[in-house]
Amino acid sequence: MLNETLRDVSFAVRSLRKAPAFAVIAILTLALGVGANTAIFSVINSVLLRPLPYRDADRLVFIWNTSGGPARVPLSPARFLDFRDRLGAVSIAAGICQFGVVLTGGGPAEQIDASSVSSSFFDVLGARPLLGDVFHARTAADRAVVLSYGLWVRRFGSDPGIVGRDIAINGARRQVVGVMRQDFGWPGVTGGSTGGSSPELWIPGAARDIPRTPKDDPAEDLGADRNLGILRIVARLRDGVTVEQARREADVLAARLAEEYPDSDRARGAAIVPLREQFFGPVTRPLGVLLGAVGFVLAIACANVASLLLGRGTSRRREIAVRLALGATRARIVRQLLTEAVVLSLAGSVAGLWLASWAARALIGLTPGSVLRLSDTHTDPVVLTFTLAIAIATGLGFGALPAWQVSRSSPNQDLHDGGARGSAGAQGRRARSVLVAAEIAVALVLLVGAVLFLRSFSALSAVDTGLDTAHLLTFSVTAPGGRTATAAEQRAFYEQLLQAIESLPGVTRAGAAVTLPIGGDDFSTRYTVEGAPLPLPGQEPSSGWQIVSPQYFDAIGMRMVSGRGFRAGDTADAPPTVVVNQSLARQVWPGAEAVGRRLRLGRDPQDPWMTVVGVVSDVRHRGPAAPPRQEIYQPLSQRSFGSMAFVVRTGVDPYSTVPLIRNEIARLAPSLPMAHVATMEEHVARALSRPRFMSVLTAVFGGLAVALALVGIYGVMAASVSQRTREIAIRIALGARTFEVVAMIAREAGTLAIAGVVVGVLAAWAASRVLAGLLFGVSAGDPSTYVDSPCALLIVALAAGAIPALRAARIDGAQVLRS
Repeated sequence: MLNETLRDVSFAVRSLRKAPAFAVIAILTLALGVGANTAIFSVINSVLLRPLPYRDADRLVFIWNTSGGPARVPLSPARFLDFRDRLGAVSIAAGICQFGVVLTGGGPAEQIDASSVSSSFFDVLGARPLLGDVFHARTAADRAVVLSYGLWVRRFGSDPGIVGRDIAINGARRQVVGVMRQDFGWPGVTGGSTGGSSPELWIPGAARDIPRTPKDDPAEDLGADRNLGILRIVARLRDGVTVEQARREADVLAARLAEEYPDSDRARGAAIVPLREQFFGPVTRPLGVLLGAVGFVLAIACANVASLLLGRGTSRRREIAVRLALGATRARIVRQLLTEAVVLSLAGSVAGLWLASWAARALIGLTPGSVLRLSDTHTDPVVLTFTLAIAIATGLGFGALPAWQVSRSSPNQDLHDGGARGSAGAQGRRARSVLVAAEIAVALVLLVGAVLFLRSFSALSAVDTGLDTAHLLTFSVTAPGGRTATAAEQRAFYEQLLQAIESLPGVTRAGAAVTLPIGGDDFSTRYTVEGAPLPLPGQEPSSGWQIVSPQYFDAIGMRMVSGRGFRAGDTADAPPTVVVNQSLARQVWPGAEAVGRRLRLGRDPQDPWMTVVGVVSDVRHRGPAAPPRQEIYQPLSQRSFGSMAFVVRTGVDPYSTVPLIRNEIARLAPSLPMAHVATMEEHVARALSRPRFMSVLTAVFGGLAVALALVGIYGVMAASVSQRTREIAIRIALGARTFEVVAMIAREAGTLAIAGVVVGVLAAWAASRVLAGLLFGVSAGDPSTYVDSPCALLIVALAAGAIPALRAARIDGAQVLRS
C-alpha cells in the first residue's frame, strides 16, 4: 500500500509538471483559500483555544454589580468584603483596582498602567512568578511590588538581580518581590469586556486588604463606604460548584444585602461571569463570523479547482481509457486521481502558510482594542495540524467529483473519440455549471455580509459625536506628590500648567477633564434634585460625572446652550456650581429653564446643593454607537482629582506642540511624565476600530469570493465554447448570425448567474441573522442591500460570461469544418 501510494504521488507530481499553467492557477487559488483560513484560525487558536495561564481557569469567575439591567459595574470595597466572606460558592476572591502610576528610577520618569490588588490575587489565579515570589493571602508587605515580564525586559533590561531592589512609584519607595512569567497575561478589565491597557505592575492592598487608588489615605477604612464602585472582583469557585449555582447563590446574597443596607444596596444585583466570557466574549462572535466567511472563500476556491479538474479530466479521457483497457481497475484510477488532488492541495497549502503568516500580522494590526494574547499569534503545531487537515480534506473534497465523473466514463467511446463529444462530456459540463452556480450563491452571501458591515460602519462614522476633533491634542498628567498632595496643591499645579500651555505658539485653547469622552474611562454618580420627590434609596437618577477646567468646553468643541461656563469666580470658597448637559436638562426639567436650579450628588443631607450655571451640548461619551447620556460637570477650581486628561486646540499640527508642552511640564515638575499622547481623531478612530475591523475584512473576503466566482463562470463558459467549437461552426455555416451565437452563450452564463443569485439571496437572508448584534444603523434584513448586491453580482457575472461569448462569435466556421 505504501509503495503504491508513493508511486501515485510520484505520478501526480510528474503529471502536474506536464501542465504547469493548470498547476500554478490551481495552487494559487487554493493558497488564497487555505491562507485566509489559516490566518483566521491562528488568531482564534492564540486568543480562544490555547489554555489560559491560570490554574483550573474554568473555575475562575468575575463578580460585578448590576442595577436592574445588563450593564456590569465595579463593586464598592464594602460590598467586595461581603461577597468575599459570605458567598459560599467561592473559595477565595480578590479585588482589583486599576489606575496609572508614575515610575521613576532605571530611566526617565514614565506613567504606566498598574493595579492595586488584594494580597490573594495571585493565589486566586494559581499563578507563579519567573523570579522571586508573589503576594500571598493576607501576608504581603505594604511596600511590595510585582513586575510584569514586559516591564522587566523593557525598563530593567531583564536584570536577574531586580528582586529585592527598590523602585519609586508615585514618589514612594517600593521593593520588587517578583517578576511574572512571559505567558502571564492579564488585561485591563471593564464591566463589558477587556479594555484599555494591561497592567505592568501590581501592588498589594492594605488596611483590611482592600485594593486602593493612589489618592486613598492608607489609614482610611474603605470598607465603610458602600457607594465607592472601584473594584473588579475575580474569584475561584469551590470544587463541584457550577457557574449557575454560584449565580443563584449570588442573587440570594444580593437580595439579603439589599435588606441589610436599603440606603445603598436596594437596587443592586450581582452578576457572575466566567473568566473566558469576560476576557473573550466581545471577540468570540466576530472571529466566528470571520472564520465562517473564510470557510466560504475556501469552498469557492475548491469549487474552482474542481471545475478545473473536470475540464482536465475531459482531456485525459483517452489516457484513462487506455489504462482501463490495460487492466487497471476503476478503484485504482479513482485513487490515483484523488492522490493528484491531494498533492495539489498540499502544494496550495504550503503556499497558503506563507500567505497566512503575512495575513495574520495584518489581522493583528486591524484587530480592535486590547485583546489578551493577540500579539502572541504565531504558527504552532496546532495551526500546522489544522492546515494539514484542511489540505487533505479539501483535496479529497474537490477531487471527488472529477474522479467520480471519470470512473463512470465508457472506455470504448473514449478510445473512439477521445472524449471530445458524447454524454460524458455533457455530464462534465453540467457538473461544472452546478459548481459555478454554487460559487455565485456563496459569493453573494459574503457580498451581502460585506455590504451590511460597510453600511453599518458608514452610518457609525457619520454620527455626530458632539466634539470638534480637528487639531486637538490629548494627553494625561498625574499631579506631583501622589497621596501627599493636597487638593489646593493639585489645583494650583493644573492651573499653572494650563496657563503655560495656552501661552505656547500654535496653541489656541487648552482645557482639562478627569476623563476624555470616547475612549476614556467612565465615571458616574447618582444625584437628587431640589424640589423633586425624594426617590427610594438606590433608585436615584444616575449621570456621568466629570471635573473640568473653565476652558474645557471651548477647547474640546462643546457649545454652551444656555447660561455660562465656569469662570474665575467659581473658587473653592464660592457657592458650589455645576454645568449639566442637554440630556439631563431635558429629562429633569422638561420645558423649563435648567439654569438656576439646584441638585446634589447622592442623597446625604450633609452634601451641599450645587447651582446649575449652564447647559452644555451633548457628547457621546461612551462612543459613537452609544446615545448621549446625562452628564454633570464640576469645576476643577472647586474639586480636584489626582490625574487629569488635557485637551489642547492648536492652529498647527498637534504633534508639533508636544515637545513644547513636555518642556513646560518639566519646568513645573521635573520628574513628571506626559502620558497617553494622541489626537482626538485617533481616540475616535479607536472607538471605531471594531466596526472598521469587521467591515474591512468582510469587504476583502467578499471581494475575493466574487473574484473567484467570476473566474469560475469565465472558465466554464470558455471551456464550453472550446468544447462546442464544431457545433458553433456548424451553426454559423448554416446561417446563424453573430448576435445569435453571442446570445446562445450569454444565455447559458445568465442562467447560471440567475440560479446562483436566487439561491444566494435565500442563503444570505438566513445567514444574516448571525450579524444582527454586530451592526449599527442598518438591519440584517436591509432591503436595499438585498437588491443592490444581487444586481451588482449579476451584472459582473454576465460581463464575465460575455468574454467567451464574443470569442465564440469570432469563430471561422469554414476553417473549423475543414480542419
